[in-house]
Amino acid sequence: MMHRPSAPELLKPGQSYYSLVIAVAKRAREISQIADERHDILTEKPVKMAVEDFAKGRYKMIESEDIGVIHERAITSADAADLDDTILE
Repeated sequence: MMHRPSAPELLKPGQSYYSLVIAVAKRAREISQIADERHDILTEKPVKMAVEDFAKGRYKMIESEDIGVIHERAITSADAADLDDTILE
């Protein structure tokens, strides 16, 4: 049985925990879809298999350089109308 790695063991310095969760979820979904297409029965949960893929280096997480940066954008009239509707409800 393989050691079950924790998130800090899988993350490199500066990588986001949120990005790891998303990457593992996407990989788990991919594993599940491939098994369904092949009509395979999985003996392990897809999330466990996805974590093992990252732990063994078979898959790597690539993050954008500006992850976590909030970009300013102008509010359009449509955005303002949506905000008005939300406030009124």
